[in-house]
Amino acid sequence: MIGTEPFSLESEGALREHLSIYHHHADADADADADVDVDVDSPSDSNNEIQNEEIKASIFLIKPTYGWGNLKITRDGMLSLLSALDVSPSIYRYLAAFGKKSSPIDEGFAGFDLEVATDPSGGLARLEFCYLLKYVSRRENASSKGNPWSIRHALIHQKVDLASNRVSNILVRLPGKVEKQLSSIVKDNGMAEFARDWTWLHAACFSSVDNDLRQFINYLDQEITKVFDRVIMSSMEPTKLNEFDSVQQTSKDLKTLQSLSDQARRLMNTIDLNIETIKCMLKEINGLRVLSLGSPRGAQVEMLFNLLEKTQQEHRFSLKNASAMLDRAKATSEQLRDTASLRNSEISKMSSEMTNLNTLATAKLAEQSNRETHVVKTLTVLALVFVPAGFAADFLQMGYITIAEESPMRWSAAADLKIYAILALPLIGATMLIYGCVEMMQRTPAKK
Repeated sequence: MIGTEPFSLESEGALREHLSIYHHHADADADADADVDVDVDSPSDSNNEIQNEEIKASIFLIKPTYGWGNLKITRDGMLSLLSALDVSPSIYRYLAAFGKKSSPIDEGFAGFDLEVATDPSGGLARLEFCYLLKYVSRRENASSKGNPWSIRHALIHQKVDLASNRVSNILVRLPGKVEKQLSSIVKDNGMAEFARDWTWLHAACFSSVDNDLRQFINYLDQEITKVFDRVIMSSMEPTKLNEFDSVQQTSKDLKTLQSLSDQARRLMNTIDLNIETIKCMLKEINGLRVLSLGSPRGAQVEMLFNLLEKTQQEHRFSLKNASAMLDRAKATSEQLRDTASLRNSEISKMSSEMTNLNTLATAKLAEQSNRETHVVKTLTVLALVFVPAGFAADFLQMGYITIAEESPMRWSAAADLKIYAILALPLIGATMLIYGCVEMMQRTPAKK
């Protein structure tokens, strides 16, 4: 008979006490005052122990305080757990990808390790899986304008010891769907079947990835379509610009497309890493199929192999879909740049035409000014002709000039007029000479 007994461990001491009772490798002399948060009554941070005369299975679920926060277990508590379960040292390499980080710097980190031991008869004696599973999950408290999806990874460590009939599972930052499934198993008293089938955990983990990948890709498609619709509505004629054609909106759309392209590349890398992990696992599972021939677990291993092949195919389709989103983002970005360039060309053309019109207007004004200058000069010459004539008429009327004899005609001028003529004629001549010199000086540079 298999029994299920949940434990809520609120301190490192409680964890070590539990390990000393149910896992004989535990260090019973450890200090019990350190802080540890390993909660098992809910789908997060839990430990479930199944004991039977034939098989014993344990599940340790450990979650971070938040997305990239510290794990809810102290360093000493984790070391005690790893020591009690006698896990492979390879797990330390993967645990380094968790903990408090300012950014997802280990997003591109992945790996797969499997240690297999056989009994003297050549049968399967021990398995120890350790790998990172990449998946997509909704952000906690994500803003309505930001990206609601986040790329994450889970650590799956499973040690199956058929000689001692014990299965231990250390699961860090597990996908929410798998946590819910494990919670349902505990509540529905299904741990007996879980303890007998070590392949269930791997099948559940890999099967939980594809749907959220599709949702993330749909989100990228939707955001790219929004920008594409604005690009299609854009106008290239400067006189018909709308609100989508402003410099601020164009710059914002280019930044949005750049961000979406980066997210698509990161998602493609995540899918690629999962494909490589599945490829490694398929290779190892294929070897386990041979070792499991004729055993009760042979059918389980065969089902896991088939499911991994299906999951790999789903990932390849998702990779093509994400690649299409990246191509769409690039094409939309290029179209937006081309539209902005054509719009700028039209604006430059219009500005050039306005400049030409201003130049023509300036030339016309200059021509009219030249005409007016010629008119002024003509009037000046006429004035130089008619003013002396007017003076002569005035002199005649005032009696300064009289006719002394009619035949032959003789003129007689008053002494005052002679003085005026002696003074005025040289001045008039000097004035005309200066005017002529100024005209010649102005025309000479124009000819050059």
